[in-house]
Amino acid sequence: MKKIFTLIACTFTLVANAQQKMNTFYVVDSLSGKPVASTAVTIVRAKLSITTEQDGIFKIPGDLSRMLDTVILNTQTYIPFKIPLNALSNMDTIRLTRYTIEINNQKVKYKDDTLLNDYRKQDIVHYAGINTETANFEYLQLAQQFYTSKPGVFLKEITLNRLAFGLDLSDHTWTGLVYLDRTKFRVRIYDIDPITHGPGRDLCTKIIEEKKSSGSQVSINLKKYNIVIPGTTFFVAVEWLRDFYNAGYSITYNPKEKKMTRMPNYHPAIGISAATGEKVNIWALNFKHEWKPFSYFMPFGTDLAMSAVIKY
Repeated sequence: MKKIFTLIACTFTLVANAQQKMNTFYVVDSLSGKPVASTAVTIVRAKLSITTEQDGIFKIPGDLSRMLDTVILNTQTYIPFKIPLNALSNMDTIRLTRYTIEINNQKVKYKDDTLLNDYRKQDIVHYAGINTETANFEYLQLAQQFYTSKPGVFLKEITLNRLAFGLDLSDHTWTGLVYLDRTKFRVRIYDIDPITHGPGRDLCTKIIEEKKSSGSQVSINLKKYNIVIPGTTFFVAVEWLRDFYNAGYSITYNPKEKKMTRMPNYHPAIGISAATGEKVNIWALNFKHEWKPFSYFMPFGTDLAMSAVIKY
């Protein structure tokens, strides 16, 4: 299915005319020429982002040569691609370059399991991923930082909690039916970046996608991915798939208009642990594709409601 930035016409005055040109782009691997699926395509200043499907195609309407914004393409195991929006006016193919991930092929016998960042499900009262009265959620990924006592551990499993229910607002009223939140998301495993000390390169070559239609707790077995942590810290991130399947709305108060407003929102909403402390262990990827500490819930919410099982 072709992905279209349907909201751009509302954001850019230059493309307000619905009869303007529709620009089609193909995201392909620089060596093989094959489509690169699951690419996050982000228009930075407009704060718009979509995820391509298997065909690697997306579309942008309007006269791109007159648009003053930046496009960033980011997908697992590929070097992020950044280009001015007006430079796309003479292009139809975007070639991404894959970077090398060292795979551990040694057969190592791990004996002991250790649970990192344990939390109590019943203590979760806050969720990230929802627009609130004080701030819109304007991030593409949230990552939990984990710490190990030594390098070379094997990542066996992760567990996280999400908001399992939502409100049906399709009737444009403020009181809708409660429904079971059906969603899908991707999990990214990152090494530490030596410069920013936030998430760096991927540690997994395979796409980890989870579909969860019932229950608030999600456990994902990672043994088949053979993920070995090279250092003593790593990050596990939830990547929002910004597509029609995950699209929804949240209700926030607009102080300028002095009324409640329905704002676009993407599922899932990820739980915040009841942990407290001075150091935040949550990192957020913004629309500029910069990783920053996520301190919105501080000092209460230093960690996501996410745990990991490692083997020594």
